[in-house]
Amino acid sequence: MQERVSWGSRIGLILAAAGNAVGLGNILRFPSKAALYGGGAFMVPYFIALLLLGFPLMIVEWVIGRYAGRRGHGSMTGILGLFFNHASWARILGSIGVAIPLLICMYYIYIESWTLGFAFLSLFGQMPTPVISSDTHEAVKPYVSFFKEYTKPSTMAYLFLLLTIAINWFILQKGLRKGIEITAKIGMPAIIIFGVFLGLICISANEWKGFEGLKFIYNLNFSKILDPVVWVEASGQIFFTLSLGMGAIAVYASYAGAKEDVVKAGLWTASINEFVEVVIGASIAIPAAFAMFSAVAIPELAKEGTFRLGFMTMPAVLMNFPSGWLISFIWFLLLFLAALTSSLALIQPLIALFEDEMKWEHTKAVTVSMILITLGAHFSAFMPDFIDELDFWAGCFMLLGFGLIEIIVFVWIFGINNFYKELKLNTTLRLPKLFVYIVAIVSPIFIFVILYFWVIRDFKNVVFTDSITKIVARLFILLFLVFLSVIAVKSREIVMRDIRYMRVMKK
Repeated sequence: MQERVSWGSRIGLILAAAGNAVGLGNILRFPSKAALYGGGAFMVPYFIALLLLGFPLMIVEWVIGRYAGRRGHGSMTGILGLFFNHASWARILGSIGVAIPLLICMYYIYIESWTLGFAFLSLFGQMPTPVISSDTHEAVKPYVSFFKEYTKPSTMAYLFLLLTIAINWFILQKGLRKGIEITAKIGMPAIIIFGVFLGLICISANEWKGFEGLKFIYNLNFSKILDPVVWVEASGQIFFTLSLGMGAIAVYASYAGAKEDVVKAGLWTASINEFVEVVIGASIAIPAAFAMFSAVAIPELAKEGTFRLGFMTMPAVLMNFPSGWLISFIWFLLLFLAALTSSLALIQPLIALFEDEMKWEHTKAVTVSMILITLGAHFSAFMPDFIDELDFWAGCFMLLGFGLIEIIVFVWIFGINNFYKELKLNTTLRLPKLFVYIVAIVSPIFIFVILYFWVIRDFKNVVFTDSITKIVARLFILLFLVFLSVIAVKSREIVMRDIRYMRVMKK
């Protein structure tokens, strides 16, 4: 029996968990969605979803993570097994919660490498020369071509992919305290400082014209408030921005001390994430676009998606500023730090699986995990449509489905009374029992609605395909799930042996 590692400090735990949640979605996806769905009309359902879906599920993962950690489990394979006497089927089901973050990371780390590459290219003056034009297409055109050429991938993109993998590998090899925790303690304050700095520049740009972009996001209007798509998108943004339904928060919580106040920790995690999203994220991209282009162009830019906004539109805007190369460098460095803290959290569930369930030593667990990540990252870089397939199946369908499984197991099967007892343990902030009923009833309704409007309506179009690359991507996902299922069953023997040993020792 080996003792599990733990966080070195409470602030390190909170910053690491916040770094888990904070990612490219806060700074790129959020402003794109807010602009596309009418600014203030998007924010009303957004905050309602935060209260009824985001905060409750965040607390659930913290509570269950601490509960399972005291019993030696951090990955969802072990956590779900814990509730069913480690039955093989339960452990196999839990392995989905390990597959989701790993499959996401396999393409996320490639996108992360773009941010690092663009940061260096900005710093050394290798970005395209800006075109001064009020026509968005003309102004962005050089950066569109540059982005497409870079992400073929070019030799430069491949080198930065390898560098990004190496950075993640090095930090994870250092372990929880000396790797992830130290990175969070440096990275999260840097994200906030850089974000506030860029926000002030973008809002004050062009004689404070950028301020109109901030007003656009927060100016209440109810023109689309009855549109169900707006509610679905707002709820979906909450789900993804807080990293819910993928077990990554629970893994971090499992390394917390038995007396950790998980209610406060969960609220701090969500609050820091929301500050980065609704304050910093809202203050950069859209205000910058307002300052450079007309308000009419904003919805058009938002339709192009987060990649265009982050890697094409923003450089076109920022490179026009005085010392634009430096501001562009800070922008991409901000994106890289946000992506790095998230990718570390996405890989940790597999490391926890190998360490907790297979009883591997840390170096072996990290090495095998990073080899798998490297394999998936190469597919993402060199195979068209691979990213889109992983994003749909792991980042949408499986994510939402597993979020529903978490609520069913951790609240209904564990028992509302048992869950509430664990919720109240060692916390100074006593949530009413009504909170548990919100989690048990309201949150699943939200997820059902998202599943219906976001996935089911497009399911036929997504499932049926004759694309060879999409079929290969699906086979890759299936093989990865089979591999994790084998690990789940094989490791059961090790776990049951340890349980029998502990029972003998108690006698």
